[in-house]
Amino acid sequence: MIMQVVRAAIIAFRFLLEVALGILAAILYALPWALRVAVVLGWLIATFILTTTLRAIYSPFTDTVPMLALEYFAVLLALAWAKTGLRKGNRFWGVLAAGALTMWGLARGMVWLLDYWQYAVLFFLVLPPALLAVGMIFISIRARTRRMLMSEATQS
Repeated sequence: MIMQVVRAAIIAFRFLLEVALGILAAILYALPWALRVAVVLGWLIATFILTTTLRAIYSPFTDTVPMLALEYFAVLLALAWAKTGLRKGNRFWGVLAAGALTMWGLARGMVWLLDYWQYAVLFFLVLPPALLAVGMIFISIRARTRRMLMSEATQS
């Protein structure tokens, strides 16, 4: 009688062990996909947090259309980051996660600057025109360099 109880306990233990190992195998099988879903959700949430932070910073002294343009620009930068990840092939998920962490860090950094730096509002007022000016200078230098290289190539 005791031997039958011991055998039944061993069989029950083996059954529960196989069920537990099956559940562990299913979790390990689904883990990469769960992480990918988490990365995509994190990227979307970080993009939302960044656009919300930009809206909170710039909306008091910006009209509606330029504010929407700034938000769309932030979203386009996030999409460009994701496209860069697609070009990298097998590094897509890492690039997407790094982009999400970068956007989240930028948003938190902006809030921190507003809280702890007395000239933060002035900084955020000057930042967009300064970035535009630097971008225009970069584009004009790049275009001139290309024209010079093209003219040198046609002369030789």
